[in-house]
Amino acid sequence: MTTPAPPQQQVPPGQQSYPPQPLTPAVEAALVTAIAGLLLTAVSAAAVLEALKLRFTLSQDMWSALSGSAGIAMENPPPVTGVIGAASAQTSRQNLARRAQFVLSAGKRLAGDIRQARAEGKPVTRALLDGLARERRYYAQHVAAMWNRATAAGKTDMAAMEHGDFLGWLAVMDDRTSPECAAASGKNFHASAMPLIGYPGSVHPHCRCMAVAPWPGGKLLPGRGRRFARAA
Repeated sequence: MTTPAPPQQQVPPGQQSYPPQPLTPAVEAALVTAIAGLLLTAVSAAAVLEALKLRFTLSQDMWSALSGSAGIAMENPPPVTGVIGAASAQTSRQNLARRAQFVLSAGKRLAGDIRQARAEGKPVTRALLDGLARERRYYAQHVAAMWNRATAAGKTDMAAMEHGDFLGWLAVMDDRTSPECAAASGKNFHASAMPLIGYPGSVHPHCRCMAVAPWPGGKLLPGRGRRFARAA
């Protein structure tokens, strides 16, 4: 007589065990998009993680790392500058994307800290705390860059109010002028289509470039295009 097989235990929905997803470029792009949306709507880092867990299957180390990096971004939101026009609207979108990219990049670095500590037999908690301190320093630099971009975009919008959407780029030319700013000076761009190097004043820290009336006959700076503007 054949002994009947024991009934299989039913696993409640949402508790199935799946292997972690590899962080391919496609998965990373999807993660950044999801994180960007959650940074706008979630009330806490824990809420960000719970929402991500419904869509992604990552390693436990990565979840621990993302908890820390999302906490840094949620606890220190970028300064609110408002939207004046097309340039500041696009820059707000860019800043949100950069903030989401920081969460993922910092998470990957922190997960690496955890794995290295475990491989070397060192305390994982200590490695994670040291890594979080490092990422807070990095994020402070991100906040400064976001503020710089938002300020430059606001000035570009004000120039557009005076001169129209088509504007000129003016750099202060001296021994401190960067090659990128020197090359852009005398060229034109659209406030509604962010140049590839950003708006005047945001190319690098302490950038002194400004938006002015368009240069007659000036070449058009390579831009991100109207598609980017509509997405923003």
